[in-house]
Amino acid sequence: MLFWLFAIAVTAICCVALYYASVTGAVNAGAGEAADVHYRLQLAEINADIASGEMPAAEGEAAKGELAREFLRLTREARNALPAGARRLSLLLPAALVVIAGIAFATYAMIGNPGIPSQPLAGRTMPTATNMDLDEAVKRIEDQLKTNPDDLRGWTVVAPVYRGLGRYDDAINAYRRVLALSAPTADTETDLAETLLLKAGGGMVPEALQLLQSAAKRDPNHVRSRFYLAGYATEQKNYADAVAQWKALLELSTGGEAWVATAEQGLAAAEAGLAGKPLPQPQAPAPDPAQMKMIEGMVAGLDSRLSKDGGPISDWEQLVRSYIVLKRMDDAQRAYTAAKAAYPAAATRAELDTLAVGAGLE
Repeated sequence: MLFWLFAIAVTAICCVALYYASVTGAVNAGAGEAADVHYRLQLAEINADIASGEMPAAEGEAAKGELAREFLRLTREARNALPAGARRLSLLLPAALVVIAGIAFATYAMIGNPGIPSQPLAGRTMPTATNMDLDEAVKRIEDQLKTNPDDLRGWTVVAPVYRGLGRYDDAINAYRRVLALSAPTADTETDLAETLLLKAGGGMVPEALQLLQSAAKRDPNHVRSRFYLAGYATEQKNYADAVAQWKALLELSTGGEAWVATAEQGLAAAEAGLAGKPLPQPQAPAPDPAQMKMIEGMVAGLDSRLSKDGGPISDWEQLVRSYIVLKRMDDAQRAYTAAKAAYPAAATRAELDTLAVGAGLE
């Protein structure tokens, strides 16, 4: 309420100032300036006449006095004289101020609520975008695409949404439309290839392989497509080609990329395969029987939890690595197969695949 009182006071002061300026504007107009110039010219002529001897000094002083009285009279008349427009404005402004104030108070009386307590800005509920259900949003885009099937932006937006929802057939169709409506790029070709891999459960399919090869050829610096191709060469045990691809991929790194560590592991696995030996695994020091029993119990608990409830890919990797360290290769193979079923996308389990290849798992 204090704010509104302050605002009213400031508004009233501004209105009074404007009213005063408009009403008294004639005082500062040209009348006073014209009288002053006229007075100065007349005074200069009298002084010139006195100096030249044409006017006696006594008459000159009397003329100066009369000129001063005339100047004061003109100035007084100019101050008191008000133009017709200013007179009308002087009558209208007070009425206008009253009307504006009345409208403002009446509006606040209808829609205002002075009883609401003040609230800090940080604690106020900020307006948020309308929470639209994802299915509803997709339905709207689909309706729009039915009306305009050549809407490139619509297909580009809905394609990854389809893929995230597991609607792989729809996602594949959307990516095909994107490729048909625009110039192919390495990203769009790889997006379609990834979706084909997801539909196939993570296994490579001929069309996906062709798309990845096309993407890598189209853009030799495209990391994502070349990563898939290097991993596929390693899985196929084409180790010479895999080593070359991993090395070429690592040459694209500028340092600090998240994929570098996985690529280095892939290169190590390919080099070990090329040399005809498994990738060396870190060996823990042999524990005593009590420690071994405790470790096996922890691994069994992790295995049971993942088999029942599933878990992140890092837990599956830990389980497979634990079985490899314990030299229980059958259990490691079983855990790796279960992890592949839980995470069919090859890109998601890249580190796990590298670990499995290095250990000689199928």
